[in-house]
Amino acid sequence: MNNNQNNEIYDPAYVNELFEQMSGTYERMNVITSFGFSIRWRRQCVQAARLLPGMHIVDLMSGMGEAWSPIITATKKDCRITGIDFCRGMVRFAEQEKLKLEHAAIDIRCENVFGNSLPAESADAVISTFGLKTLSPVQIKLLADEIMRLLKPGGKLSVLEISVPRSRVLKWPYLFYLKYIIPFLGKIFLGNPANYRMLGIYTERFGDCAKVEKIFKEAGLEVRCRKYFFGCATGLTGKRPI
Repeated sequence: MNNNQNNEIYDPAYVNELFEQMSGTYERMNVITSFGFSIRWRRQCVQAARLLPGMHIVDLMSGMGEAWSPIITATKKDCRITGIDFCRGMVRFAEQEKLKLEHAAIDIRCENVFGNSLPAESADAVISTFGLKTLSPVQIKLLADEIMRLLKPGGKLSVLEISVPRSRVLKWPYLFYLKYIIPFLGKIFLGNPANYRMLGIYTERFGDCAKVEKIFKEAGLEVRCRKYFFGCATGLTGKRPI
């Protein structure tokens, strides 16, 4: 991959089109390719935020709304959720997810995270699952600034991403699985292995949340890094200082 291609894969238009094409099979593929761990990791990510009833929770890069059920459970069905995602395909499926969650107060906005319409200091908590890998280091800095803007003083955050384990025992088999087996499964379910091959490329380039931790701290957030299943996923939890 040359420098132009390196930059292109983080272009919002490219990412939008990629997930638009995968939206019909993305949820099923997530579960299959993670052996069901994606569901558990989302739940653990939400639990790590220590949400409370009555909170307004903003779900950034919300995808199909897969984190909403754990959020509603954690807040004892007493919360407001605002989901923000710029991919219309994902938002269409999120609307279907909303219909399944009876009486839940969910506002879905098809907007770019970096230009969303939410006012400053309007969120009690920010959640984001499996969107970090599609961001460049510059965009991750913008994300940290945006989370800082959205959170009320003392507001909580928890983010999660598929990662490359640092253990050699896991690292190479895991990368082989991401780069070769997942595209094969993508061909079976989607007929286009190239799209799902990109998930392996994004993950390998992302590494883990250790470098994200530094960026978030530089933005003024108090965070610490967490590992899930020996580093196959990592995340950050913390808050905006009071």
